[in-house]
Amino acid sequence: MLNTFKQIMINQYFGKHFSLDYRVCMIFFFESYFISILSAITNTALNKGLPGIVLQWSYILFCTIMIFVTPQIRRIILKPNLLFVTFFYIPFLYFQTAGYDGTALLFTLLGIFMLGIVFAGKTRIVIIGLNILDYLLCIIISYLYPQMVIPHSGPYAMLIDLIVAFILSSAGLSILTLYISRVFEDNRKVLAELSIRDALTGTYNRRFMTDFLHETLNTFKRTGNKFYVLMLDIDHFKKINDTYGHGFGDRVLLECARTIQRILRKGDVIARYGGEEFAIILSSDMPINAVDIAERIRHAISLLRFKHNITVTVSIGLAESKHDDTIETLMNRADKYMYYAKQAGRNKVSTSN
Repeated sequence: MLNTFKQIMINQYFGKHFSLDYRVCMIFFFESYFISILSAITNTALNKGLPGIVLQWSYILFCTIMIFVTPQIRRIILKPNLLFVTFFYIPFLYFQTAGYDGTALLFTLLGIFMLGIVFAGKTRIVIIGLNILDYLLCIIISYLYPQMVIPHSGPYAMLIDLIVAFILSSAGLSILTLYISRVFEDNRKVLAELSIRDALTGTYNRRFMTDFLHETLNTFKRTGNKFYVLMLDIDHFKKINDTYGHGFGDRVLLECARTIQRILRKGDVIARYGGEEFAIILSSDMPINAVDIAERIRHAISLLRFKHNITVTVSIGLAESKHDDTIETLMNRADKYMYYAKQAGRNKVSTSN
């Protein structure tokens, strides 16, 4: 049951398929909804003015209806709802709940915080500025015309009002801050992952491969656990691009990368090293027959069939790590053996062994 409820909330309100400002607006919407319910109950119990009580229960009814409409309708209404709450709803309650001696101003920070998230650029500056002026105007009016403010009925009512408002406003800001922090952290992780991935094939890029190879070499020199580097080049790839177009060439690269990934073991790493070249590090964490893996890759790619019944082959150079290796010497050696494979007729594996 709990999982069903969670799935409904994700699909309807907070799923990643919705934009960030939509999800944040939905959090603010539900916070406004529940805060209004608790506040309305408190204000009704404390008899804090009929107009304010009617407004709150009317807004609660509106929010209840909004929960059941489609996401498309909510997307249209959410921003106007935010503007209504920050420019009219909270200022109106300010006069209904003791003015600057009351609690409405505690919720202004939550509203301004939301405006800063949902709007952008000059629009954000203008709207936040107008909202601050709105609240300043309320304070000035309540000071000049105190009769417009409905005061607390007594110190006990004021205490309850302040406690409830402080808890609700603090909880609202905390929930929003935690959610946005989590979203930013998720986005940071996604961006970090994208920065080390090749956009076309999804394999790692050359930058990551260089860093990973540096760490792997250092580990090898400490432990003595050998590893292997494969340099793989798609044969006659330029001719494929020139004959069938770059779109077709991209498809070939993608399918070759996927084929290699299906063969590699957990812990092995593949990167698009450049153009039609891939670099592969075979981990020494498990028993390994590097030549066998290289041959399986070569054979699997030779079986691929593309449009127009086109086939491709690859030439692979395989180098074993040595204690005096640097990144440059190891990669150069794998690259050299790859060209030996090409010179031997292509569609071959050449190894230092």
